[in-house]
Amino acid sequence: MKKTPFVTKEQVEEIAKTYPTPFHIYDEKGIRENARKLKAAFSWNKGYREYFAVKATPNPYILKILHGEEAEHSARKG
Repeated sequence: MKKTPFVTKEQVEEIAKTYPTPFHIYDEKGIRENARKLKAAFSWNKGYREYFAVKATPNPYILKILHGEEAEHSARKG
């Protein structure tokens, strides 16, 4: 499977004119698609629940996306 970037070099250059670097660019469509694929892969297990470690990416926008895809958030300290 050929993977293609969701953003072009030119788009990143335009973004960099507005926002100071460093910055992160997330692919919301890709995040949603992967969350759905993961959920579908385990759909045979009715007790399966997806958990996402907030410590891994404490970004409220990512958490909102995952919440919309019914992923649970784990915010344990330690």
